[in-house]
Amino acid sequence: MGAFQGGLTYRQYRVNQHLPPKWQKKVQEGLSRHLAKEIDPSGDDDRSVGWCNAHFALDTSISLEQCLYNEYVVIGVRIDTLVVPKRLLAVYCEREERRAMQELKKEVLSRYERAEIRDKVEETLRKKVLPSIKTAEVVWNWETGYVRFFNTSKSLNEEFVELFEESFGLTLTPEFAYTLAHDPSLGLSAELLKALDTAEPNAYVDQDTLIDTLRGDL
Repeated sequence: MGAFQGGLTYRQYRVNQHLPPKWQKKVQEGLSRHLAKEIDPSGDDDRSVGWCNAHFALDTSISLEQCLYNEYVVIGVRIDTLVVPKRLLAVYCEREERRAMQELKKEVLSRYERAEIRDKVEETLRKKVLPSIKTAEVVWNWETGYVRFFNTSKSLNEEFVELFEESFGLTLTPEFAYTLAHDPSLGLSAELLKALDTAEPNAYVDQDTLIDTLRGDL
């Protein structure tokens, strides 16, 4: 679910650097350089990742001003994918192969001929297939430096981190229990942090109960 409706499911990050005095200009430039773009069907790319309006994925003419909500920057990440379905490609390739065998009076086409047909068919179908579009919201508290990405997919999070760091020249650290404990604002002593480094994970249930649960006996 996203930031505006449904359950709140996200991964949180912390910006490792302090924002410069004129950070708004830098962020706007980063947004403009990495706006979401439609995939060119005549090209080779099958995936595109960029920024968009958090409320409307097809709006890529965004400005920082319209993304600012008090201390929050709210933007969208749009992921376009243009892939010809395998079954569709196979059917049209078979049709063209049959046609080629009839024209060439051959019972079997060479590997090169089949590959050439496949490339031409895929190129044609790419111009007819609509790309799939996925979006995820980003909520960045520019005062505290915390960033929430409202998607838990590992691959999408990796693409988001790469996009964020390339756009704004800032690096992100994922937030979880260990990194939160090392946040200076919590004021944990060096002794406690050292103990945390050597701590072992602890199960909340006994081993037998865990095994029974995994087996479906409970």
